[in-house]
Amino acid sequence: MMRRYLVAASLLAAAPVLAGPGAERWTALSKTAMAITGDISLSPTRLVAAGRIVPLSVAADVPAFATLSGPVPARILKVTPPADPKLLHGNTLCGAPVRWIVAYRKDAGRSLTLAAFSGETLPAGESGSGLCATFSYAR
Repeated sequence: MMRRYLVAASLLAAAPVLAGPGAERWTALSKTAMAITGDISLSPTRLVAAGRIVPLSVAADVPAFATLSGPVPARILKVTPPADPKLLHGNTLCGAPVRWIVAYRKDAGRSLTLAAFSGETLPAGESGSGLCATFSYAR
């Protein structure tokens, strides 16, 4: 019983990665985000970057997605269908069709990181195969 409670609590901790069905607006922070996506709007059903819409669906909420700075709660979004649209200055997210976008917050929710993956399998961490790029945003 206690184990089920702990699993449920850890999944709830991951849920605030994207709050509800409404879109959240984020300002490009990293050089990669400024050069490729610019400011974005993100919801569980779509990413809007440089005026392009990338359709998404929630694949999983994970309590411990492996990042370079340690495990964090994250939401794994499936790109439906896989795509790599041209964004700012003709740049793309990946250079290959993006299948997954992992979103996680840092700094008490004031910053957001998106990691784009082209691999077939559900990503477990930023060092996994298929990682194309990471993008950082702020409120």
